[in-house]
Amino acid sequence: MNYKTLTLTLLLGLGAMQAQAEMTMNHEGHDMSQMEGMTLAEAGDMTMTRGIITRIDGQNGKVGIKHEAIANLKMPAMTMVFRVADPALLEELKVGDAVRFHAENPAGKLTVMAIQKQ
Repeated sequence: MNYKTLTLTLLLGLGAMQAQAEMTMNHEGHDMSQMEGMTLAEAGDMTMTRGIITRIDGQNGKVGIKHEAIANLKMPAMTMVFRVADPALLEELKVGDAVRFHAENPAGKLTVMAIQKQ
């Protein structure tokens, strides 16, 4: 398989995974305001994923994470950049920290909703 074919195959696969994640992550009609201020233990049903911080861009509200497979998004292990729901989530983190995080895909934008050091 040549480079162009492999690239196209990967892009098509990622596009299909994103479309599937969007369909399964529709929160329309849910009152998410109840989640504000909750600890991770109180949230209970959040699927947490392990990872290592590879990059922090607090000014733009983004974080790079080398992560294991993200079950709730049906995403394989990889290293990628996520938006963060609240830039304050990044305040206690540094590159190299082992973390557990919960990511969702609101409006097609992969977003870390909760994160904690391990």
